[in-house]
Amino acid sequence: MKNKYRVFSILIITITCIAAGLFYFTLAEKVGTIYVDNTAKAINDIKQTFLKHTVNNQIRRIEERREEETSRMEALVQETERKLYFIAESASGQFVPIFEKTFDDEKWTVVLWDVGSGEVLFDSGGISTDWPVSSLPDEGEKFAAHCSWSYGRYSAFFGISKEYSDGLVKKAIAREIHESTFPFDSYIWVNEVVNYEGGPDYAIRRIHPNLKDTEGMLLSTEMTDIEGNLPYLEELEGVKKDGEIFFTYFFKKKNCDIVARKLTYARLYKDFNWIVALGIYMDDMQPYIDKAKAESHALILQLIALFIFVLVSLLILTYALVVVSEKWFHKRSMDALEEKVNRDPVSDALSRRAGEEALRNAFSRGFDDPGNPAIVTFDIDDFKRINDMYGHDAGDHVLKRIVTVIRKHIRTTDHLFRWGGDEFLLLYRGLKPENIMRVCQNLLDAVSADVHSLGGGQETVSLSMGVTYFRETDTDYPDALKRADIALYKSKVNGKNQANIEL
Repeated sequence: MKNKYRVFSILIITITCIAAGLFYFTLAEKVGTIYVDNTAKAINDIKQTFLKHTVNNQIRRIEERREEETSRMEALVQETERKLYFIAESASGQFVPIFEKTFDDEKWTVVLWDVGSGEVLFDSGGISTDWPVSSLPDEGEKFAAHCSWSYGRYSAFFGISKEYSDGLVKKAIAREIHESTFPFDSYIWVNEVVNYEGGPDYAIRRIHPNLKDTEGMLLSTEMTDIEGNLPYLEELEGVKKDGEIFFTYFFKKKNCDIVARKLTYARLYKDFNWIVALGIYMDDMQPYIDKAKAESHALILQLIALFIFVLVSLLILTYALVVVSEKWFHKRSMDALEEKVNRDPVSDALSRRAGEEALRNAFSRGFDDPGNPAIVTFDIDDFKRINDMYGHDAGDHVLKRIVTVIRKHIRTTDHLFRWGGDEFLLLYRGLKPENIMRVCQNLLDAVSADVHSLGGGQETVSLSMGVTYFRETDTDYPDALKRADIALYKSKVNGKNQANIEL
C-alpha cells in the first residue's frame, strides 16, 4: 500500500511537472515570439532613423554647397567690379575691348551701354532686348551675384546666373553622392521631377550610384517592380502631399543581380525639384532576427529544464525569471544596435547623431556651471591635400590617428564627435572659460607634433578650433554652434593651427 502510494505520488508529481512543463513551454514560446517581434521592430525603427537622418544631412549639404557657391560668386563679382574701375582709369574710353576680354567666360551675363545715347555697346547675354537699358530691374531672383557699374558716360550690368551657380552645385553633389559609402549596402539616389502630375516621362534619373549607366533616363509613374507595385507613383504622391515618405518596393541590389525588398525614405528638395532618397534592403534584418530567435530558444530550453527539476510551487517564480530575462536580452540587443548607430565607423569617434543628442541634453540642463559645457568645433587644416595626395584610405588613417591622439588628452567625462568630413566637435563639461584656451592649445600641440607615415612619406597635420559656451539668449544649441563656427573661421583666416573663442 505504501509502495502504491509512493508510486501514485510520484506519478502525480510527474504528471503535474509534465503538464506544468508543457504549459511553461507554450508560455515561453509566446515570450520568445514577442522578443523576436520586438527585436525586428527595434531594428526597423533604427533603420528608419538612419535613412531619415542621412537624407536630411544630404539635403543640408546641398544647401551648404549653394551658400558656398553663392559666396564665391559674390566675391568674384566684387573683385571684377574693382578690377573694372582700376582698368577704366587708363582705358581712354576703349571699354568694349575691356569688357570683351574681362567677360570672355560663359558664366557671365553682361551689357554695356552709352548713357547719353542709349546705344548698347556690348551684350553677352542678349538681355538688352528684354530691358530698357535706362531702367535695368533688380535681378536678385535670377542671378546668384550681380552688379550695376558706372564710369563717366558708360554704364554696365554684369552678373552670374543662379542657373550657372546651381549647375556647379549639382555637379559637385553628384560627385559627392557617387563617392559616398553607407552601411547596409545602401546608397543615395536622386530623381528630378519635371511633371508633378505624373505619367510617362514625369521625372529624370539624375544620380544613381547603383545604375550609373541609366542616369539621364526618363522615368514613368507607370513603372512596376517584380511584385506589380508602383514605387515611382507612390513616391511622387507622398512627396507631393507631405514633402517626404517612407515606402517599400523590390529593387536590384548593388553590384549584383539579386532583387530584394527595400525600405526607402524620400524627401523633396523643391528648389531643384529633386527627390533625394536612400533605401535599405529588408533581408539585411534577417541575421539579427535569427540570432535573437536562437538566443531566445536556447534560454527557453534552459529554463524549461530547470523548471522541471524543481517543484510545481516554483512555477510562478520561474515565469517571472523568464519575463526578466526576456527584457534583459532585449535591452542588450537594443544597446548593441544603438552603439552601432552612435559610433562613426571610420574615425571611431562618436557620431553626429550622438553629438546632436548630447547638445540637446546639455542645452536643456541650463547654463550654470557645470551644466554649461565648453563647445569646441575643429577641422583638419588642408585635409583635402592629404586626400588628393595620398588617397582617401590615408585620409581615413589620419582621422583615426587624430581621434586617438585627442582621446589621450581629454578626460573620460569629455566627449568627441565626428560632425562630418574632417569636422569634429568636443564637449568639455565643467571646464571654465578661463581654462579652455589652455586646454585647446595642449590639443593643438599634441596633434601637430604627431607624425603620420603616408605613402612612403611623413606628414604632420594641424587643427583650427572654434570655442564657445551657451548663452541665456540662445534659443537652441544651433545658436552656439554658429558662434563656434565663426571662431573656427577666425582661426582659419588668422593662419590656422590655433583656437579662437566667441562668448
